Amino acid sequence: MSENKSRVEKTFEVLRNEILLGQYRPGERLPSERDLSSRFDVTRSVVRESIKKLEQLGIASVTPGGVRVLPIEDATLEILGSLLDLGEIQKIDLIVQFLDVFGGVLAMSSRLAVENANRDEIRDLGAKLEDIIESVGELEEHRKAWKVFTDSLLPIHKNLVLRLVGNGIRTQIMSDALQLDQEQDKDTEQDTEKLQKDLRKAASALRGGDAVGTGNALLEYVEAIKFSVSTRAKFNSPQQS
Repeated sequence: MSENKSRVEKTFEVLRNEILLGQYRPGERLPSERDLSSRFDVTRSVVRESIKKLEQLGIASVTPGGVRVLPIEDATLEILGSLLDLGEIQKIDLIVQFLDVFGGVLAMSSRLAVENANRDEIRDLGAKLEDIIESVGELEEHRKAWKVFTDSLLPIHKNLVLRLVGNGIRTQIMSDALQLDQEQDKDTEQDTEKLQKDLRKAASALRGGDAVGTGNALLEYVEAIKFSVSTRAKFNSPQQS
């Protein structure tokens, strides 16, 4: 069972990467089930399971005429990690796009949570936001603190769709965004102070029950990271001399 699953994963990963690298273009058909079975030296059932995973990823569709490749734009969020690993998207460009979306999701999620939170929940969220503030500059701790904070918002605002969207973008790119912003030269004190200032502003608004203020301050924090990442990327670009 385990060996069969490993064969499925290996076959799926090769086909996925070939599609992402453009070996098969949108609208083109993949080789037949029999040809793929022969190529990978696996059973047809393994090929079918691999194709099913491609379908779930949104990059292939089974039609009466065979398995056709779909445009990357039609894929699910799960494809982002693979695209980054293969270098098909400039990491900085994708992370800036991610921060635009993440900032909006975070602002809305926190606003709804503060609007619906009771005193104990406000106190708890405030303490978790303080953990985020204290961990600025410490990549692993900061990442963990953010996860704890954002995971605490759902039980309060109960917006499942918002949570699922947030999960999709966070798990794919958040670590890369934080790492790009923090794994820089030692000269980052000014950036750290700015980030902590925005977070303290959010913490103050949160404790005061100011839902809009909390969301706006957290959005400012994300915008500060985006500005820092973009600025450094331009500065370090080989085009800049």
